[in-house]
Amino acid sequence: MLSFFTKNIESKNLFTKSNKLLLGVSGGKDSMVLADLLLKAGYSFSVAHCNFCLRAEEANAEEAFVSSYFKQKNIPVFSIRFDTNKYAEENKLSIQMAARELRYNWFKQLKNEHNFNYIVTAHHLNDNIETFFINVLRGAGINGLKGIPEKTETVVRPLLFASSKQINEYISANNIQYKEDSSNSEVKYLRNKLRHQLVPLLKEINPNLEETFSKEFNYFREANNLIEKTIAKEIENISTGVNNEVSYEIKKVLNSNHVGLLLHYILKQYSFDSSIEAQVLVAIKAGQSGKLFLSKTHTCLLDRDAIIIKENKTVSATQSYTIEKNSNFISEPINLHFEIVEEAKIIVADDLVCLDFEKLTFPMQLRKWKEGDSFQPLGMKGTKKLSDFFVNQKYTIFQKEEQWLLTSNNEIVWIVGKRIDERFKVNETTTKTLVISLHV
Repeated sequence: MLSFFTKNIESKNLFTKSNKLLLGVSGGKDSMVLADLLLKAGYSFSVAHCNFCLRAEEANAEEAFVSSYFKQKNIPVFSIRFDTNKYAEENKLSIQMAARELRYNWFKQLKNEHNFNYIVTAHHLNDNIETFFINVLRGAGINGLKGIPEKTETVVRPLLFASSKQINEYISANNIQYKEDSSNSEVKYLRNKLRHQLVPLLKEINPNLEETFSKEFNYFREANNLIEKTIAKEIENISTGVNNEVSYEIKKVLNSNHVGLLLHYILKQYSFDSSIEAQVLVAIKAGQSGKLFLSKTHTCLLDRDAIIIKENKTVSATQSYTIEKNSNFISEPINLHFEIVEEAKIIVADDLVCLDFEKLTFPMQLRKWKEGDSFQPLGMKGTKKLSDFFVNQKYTIFQKEEQWLLTSNNEIVWIVGKRIDERFKVNETTTKTLVISLHV
């Protein structure tokens, strides 16, 4: 096993002996075997151990064991305790997902603070098989079939080739010390149900289950790479990006020979789950416009002809910014430059307006629109509701949310970048002009 372990690392260039490695060690079989293999192969590493404070004395005993074992071998040990129950409750996560987030966030913090090249974990072949079924059950799509990646930019899993049987044989042959986690036998967790109930049943049907999956994972990875390259080209041809928004032409999506798969790859990159994908598909086929769908990170809007996706923002719609009389420029929330000209001046240009300075009341305010807003569009005699202006201009919901208004004494002076109010325009009686330019 040691020989195959070292050859696998070298042939796949997982890491080198000059790299600084941070090894995640629980004290269980897998991580202790990986530590022994790394030591015998001559790799340099430090150890990181998490105590999730979920199993009282047992967890504390594991922490003490890991610390003592590696300190005897002069290997640096980092250890931390987490209030996992509290974190799970605050972030509305399962205990297992909370533990995973806490673990990897801390590992990445250690990597950055101590300049480690890679985080190394002891995931093995049976972990990969269990992950395959978890992904299938949760609807992770084609990408989920390829299992756990052997190497990413930050994490390496050099034990993925080994089955749990091989790990147990190595433990017996090399007298490896370890601590058994009693929670591994509890079937209340999905992974443990698969490990203790589904996998044994499948092995009755196929005694060579691990070997079969080891080959299949290679095929799945190759197939996934091919699909992703093909879909990426198709997505590029139907998408456009404008001002922090990405639009996908609905007509071209529906004309695809694989609509569901294309939509899956479009939405998954923005953290939308499979249930949302199904709803979006039904909505675009029905020609529904104006519907909104939310993920943790993005909002999806079905507009007339496009699927528009935008990153979620935390800017309050009620927030406003003050512009004083002597302001030369502002950079937040947008870039505006101000110039006072001692005469009547009219300049026609994109993103630039000329206003009658004497008609303005300072400080002016820059804010978002609200229900009931109205103004007198340039060239018109009467007022117009801003909501009607948006409709006429075919604003999307996102564009309405992004639109800034320049106001004076609570009256709209300029729909920034679009239209000024008739009452503040420069005319024959103007003696001083305020020139405002918008810089994107």
